[in-house]
Amino acid sequence: MKRFPFKVLFLCVLLPPLAYILTLQGLEGWLKSRETAELNGILIQNQEALFEGRYSVSEEVNRNIEAYLRHSFMYSLGIQMSILVKTRDGHILYPGGFQDEGTSLEGPDGLTLFSRKPLDYTEVAAENYRILNDGLVLSVDLRIKHNSWLSNGVLVLYVLTAALILRAFIRKGMLVAEKQAAEQEKMVRHLSEQLKVAESNLSEVKAHEKSYQERIEKLREDKEGLSKDIDGLLEEMEKLEAGLESQKRRKEEMENQVRELREELLNVKEKSQKPKKRKKKSDITDKRFRVLYKNLAFTERALEGFVSLPDEVQIKAEEIIHKLNEDDSAVPVKRKVFGKRGKMNILETEFAYSGRLYFQKNSDAKITVVAVGTKNTQDKDLAFLENFNRIKSRGR
Repeated sequence: MKRFPFKVLFLCVLLPPLAYILTLQGLEGWLKSRETAELNGILIQNQEALFEGRYSVSEEVNRNIEAYLRHSFMYSLGIQMSILVKTRDGHILYPGGFQDEGTSLEGPDGLTLFSRKPLDYTEVAAENYRILNDGLVLSVDLRIKHNSWLSNGVLVLYVLTAALILRAFIRKGMLVAEKQAAEQEKMVRHLSEQLKVAESNLSEVKAHEKSYQERIEKLREDKEGLSKDIDGLLEEMEKLEAGLESQKRRKEEMENQVRELREELLNVKEKSQKPKKRKKKSDITDKRFRVLYKNLAFTERALEGFVSLPDEVQIKAEEIIHKLNEDDSAVPVKRKVFGKRGKMNILETEFAYSGRLYFQKNSDAKITVVAVGTKNTQDKDLAFLENFNRIKSRGR
């Protein structure tokens, strides 16, 4: 895998603790609302006994809340809950103990803990009626402890989810990399087979050429030793020489085809290399050209194209670059490049049969080497030239 999903890794590391904190806050709010509603429903369960004065509201509230908490499973999950029940006039009913004597106890914040003293049932009933008529005030404070069953479960859930997401992205990247590697290998095999066929054909052409040369030499010897049928021999020699020329042309074509296939195969192999390695080679070439060729400027496209050429073709390309630096009139110009919008003021020259170099003369008498490539990259190079010319025209 060429590119590791560092962004996804960063998110998978950052999001679980953030989601953990937000989830605990949301759970605390939801549980607080739920417990408040539940407690409001069970605070007073036996109003008839309260109105009869058999026990006080404080005793009823404490008994019901303690019974509710004994049957609650929240404490085992790591949930801490603080409950406070008061009357409208500030008397604390819960938490509070059951006293047999006295009417009140001093509580926190100057509040009073309400309890019953041994009064008659009528007075207790009247007090209960007053309290219930005024209404009770219930306050619930709920917190989920860290490192508890519930909090740890939430954290483990988010960590596992992040790990599965990261694993999916890594797996996807590996599959893409394997597919690209398989395609590169397939292309290399195809080009290698084509190269073998071309080299085989070239060997046959060379064999035919050698046969023609041997027959011509033999006929020349026969021509010197014979005095008859000179015209027939000359005619046959002309045919053989024409065949030899045809074979030479075919040989040149096959040699060009072999050279182009080798270049294409080399380009495919170089593309499979790491981009950092090619970039480093391009940077080294840029530094070297800046020192050697001070009258020239090179685009990044030109440097990358030069680096992608085979070593023997690079020598031919640098020979043209040297001439441009010393005296551009010594460089043979093949043509002026035209784009979709007409002439682009960019010149093209050739090197090493299929090599192409495109340069432009600037107003400050300095020459810019815009692109370097081969016949195989000509279409992409021309598209780059047109885009380069358009950007430069806008910048003026």
